[in-house]
Amino acid sequence: MSRKAALLSALVSVFLVINASCSRKKPVEESAQEKYGRGTEYFMGLRSIQMGEDAKGRRQLRTASKCANPLIARKAKEELARNEDSIDTRIRMLTDLHDEYKDEAALLPLCRELYANDEYAKIISATEGLDLDSCHNNIAYYRLRSMNEKHDSRFSREFLVWCTERPFERLQYGLYSELAAAPKVVRMLSLIYNRNYGSALPLTKEFMGGGGRMTAQIASAIGKCLLYGSAESAENAAFLEKYAASASSCQFYFYFYAARLYDRAKGMRDRAGECYKAALATAKDPSGKADDKLYDNALWYYLLSSLEASPEAAVKVLERYRDKWHDPYYFDDFLDSLSYHLLSGQFWGLYVRTAGLLKGFASKESAAKFCYVSARLLQEGFYKPKDMDAENEASGMMNAALDSGTDIYYRMLAASCLGVGRTELEERLRLLRQDREFSRDEDAEELLLGYADFGFPEKIYDEWQNYKDVIGMDTVRKLSSFLFNCGKNQEGYYTQSIRMASRKLFNSETSLSGLDDSLFSLSFPRSFSDKVSEHCAGYKVDEQLMYALIRSESFFDPTVISSAGAIGLTQLMEMTAGDVAKKLKVSKYDLTDSGTNIRFGAYYISEMIRRLDGSQILAVFAYNAGITRVRNWALTSRDELKGKDKGDSIPKDLFLEMLPISETREYGRKIVGSATVYGLLYYELSPEEVISRIMG
Repeated sequence: MSRKAALLSALVSVFLVINASCSRKKPVEESAQEKYGRGTEYFMGLRSIQMGEDAKGRRQLRTASKCANPLIARKAKEELARNEDSIDTRIRMLTDLHDEYKDEAALLPLCRELYANDEYAKIISATEGLDLDSCHNNIAYYRLRSMNEKHDSRFSREFLVWCTERPFERLQYGLYSELAAAPKVVRMLSLIYNRNYGSALPLTKEFMGGGGRMTAQIASAIGKCLLYGSAESAENAAFLEKYAASASSCQFYFYFYAARLYDRAKGMRDRAGECYKAALATAKDPSGKADDKLYDNALWYYLLSSLEASPEAAVKVLERYRDKWHDPYYFDDFLDSLSYHLLSGQFWGLYVRTAGLLKGFASKESAAKFCYVSARLLQEGFYKPKDMDAENEASGMMNAALDSGTDIYYRMLAASCLGVGRTELEERLRLLRQDREFSRDEDAEELLLGYADFGFPEKIYDEWQNYKDVIGMDTVRKLSSFLFNCGKNQEGYYTQSIRMASRKLFNSETSLSGLDDSLFSLSFPRSFSDKVSEHCAGYKVDEQLMYALIRSESFFDPTVISSAGAIGLTQLMEMTAGDVAKKLKVSKYDLTDSGTNIRFGAYYISEMIRRLDGSQILAVFAYNAGITRVRNWALTSRDELKGKDKGDSIPKDLFLEMLPISETREYGRKIVGSATVYGLLYYELSPEEVISRIMG
C-alpha cells in the first residue's frame, strides 16, 4: 500500500470512528440534499479535503459558494482561499472576499496574509480610511507596522492616534518597543502599561502642565498612575480635582480618580463622595453623549466607598441611586458584599429594609438573595418587626425568591422552605431567565447543524461562540446532545456540550417543557457515571453531591488545569493529591485520568465530611477554602451570636451568607443548587431532601 493510500485509509477510519462515537442514526447522504440543499456541497467539500481529495473538495466548495445560504456560501469562499496553495491566488481570493463583504472579518485575514508575505503597500491601500480608535486592533497593528516598514510620512500621526485614542495594549507596546523614537506621551503610556508607575509619574505631571491634547485614554492612564504610583494620595487627589474643574474634556476621569485617591487618604471620605458625584455628572463619551458604562463604574466605586464607611452609609447611597444605574447585574458583587456586611454586623432590620429597596431595581439574582435571606431572618426570629406580620412577610418573600426568574440556588432553597411539590416546582421553573431580545439567525443554525450532521464536532463550539445569541433552543438541544455523544470517545466535548446547554437554559427565549426538558439533563449530565457510582459507594458520598462538585469545579473537563495548579475533574492540587495517594497507598497516578481523579476527589470530600462532624456543607466550604478557615468561621459565628436569643448555632444557609470570602459563598451556592437539580433529575429527591442532607 502506498503512503498516500495508507493516509487516506487512516483518515477514513478516523471519520468513521468520529461519526460512530457521535451516534449518528442514519448516513449523511440520506435526505441531506433535501435538508441542506446546495449547502450540502460545503460540508461534503470539507470532508473531501479532509480525506485528501483536494480537487473534488474545491469543486464542491465552489458550488456551495454560489448556491448555498449566504453564510455557508461565505464559509465556502473562506475555505477555498484557506486551501489555495498559490500565494498570489490566495491573496487575490482574500482580496475578492474583502471587496465583496467589506467588513473587518474579511479584512483581517487579508491583512494577515499580506503581512506574512511582506506586501506592506497593499496593506496600507486596503486599510485606507480606517478608524484607528475603533477598528479591530490587529488590523490597526498591521497598518501601522506596514506604514513604518514603508517609511510612510503619515506614520507618526497615525501611530500617535492609535496609542492615545484607545486602550494601550500589547500590540501598541510591541510596536513602540521597536521604534528608535516615539512621543513622550507614548513612552508614558508604555510605562503605565508595564505598571512602572514610579518612572511614569514625572511624565504625567509634565504632560498635564504642557498643554498636550488630552484624550480619555490618556486621562485614564494618568489617573491610574497617580493612584498606584505615589503615596501622596490627598495631594494627588486635590491636583486632579483642581485640574478637572478647569478641564474642557475628560473631566470624568479626573473626578473619578480624585475620588479613589481621596478614598485612600485618611479622613477624606466625604471629599471622595463629592468627587464621585461629580464623576457621575460628567460620565460622558468623547462626543459628549452620556456613557452608561462609565456611570455604572463610578457608582459601583461610590457604593463600595460608602460601604467601607458603614453598612448604613451604603444603604443610604443605594436608596438614592438604585433607580439610576443602567446594568443591574454590574452591581451583583457589591450587593453580595453588602449582604455579608449587613449580616456579619447583625443589621437584621436594615437587611429586610434593603430587600424592599432593591425590589424592581436589582438584578433578579440579587433580589432573590435579599428576599430569601430576609425571609429566613424573619422565620428564625433574628428580626422581630413591630409593624408587620413576620410570618406573612416571610412567606411573601419566599415566594418572590422562588418566582424570581433567576438561577437555581435561592429558588431551590425557597421551594424547600415552602414545601413545594415536584409538579408545582416544575411549573414554576419553566423559565429560569428569559432572553427578551432573542432573534433567530436561521442561516447560522443551518451551518451549525450541518457541522453536526456531517460529523465535524471540532468546528461547532468555536462557531457557536460567534453566533450564540442568535441560536434557538431546539438547535442548541441538538448540538449539545451531539457533542455530549462525541464526548464518550473524546472527553473534551463534554465541557462544550454543558456550556452550550447551560447558557441556553439560563437565557432561553421561551418556556422550558419542565424538568424533563433535555436542556436540564444536558446542563447537568452524569458523565463518568460508572466511576462516580463506584467511588461514591466506596467512600459513602452522595452521588448528587459528587456530580455537583465535578460540574462546579471543572464542567466535566478531565484535563483542565486552573491558574492555581488544580488539576482535573475535581480540581485537586498536587499536594492534596499526594496526601490522598499516601492514604490510599497509590504510588503512581495521573490526575488527568478521570477514574483516578474521581476516586481521589470522592475520598477527599468524604474525609472533609468526617472531620467536620458529618456536615456536607462545611465540607464543601473546606474543599474550597481549607478546613482550618471553616472551623474558625464556625467558631466566630457562634461567638458573634451569643446573647442574640439563638444560643450557639446558626442555620447553615445563613452561615453561608456570613462567610467572609465571596468566592466560597458563591462556591457553596453553586454546589447546593446543582446538587438539588441532580437530586430532582436522577434520584427522585425533592429539594427539601437534598438540602436537608447537605445543610443539616
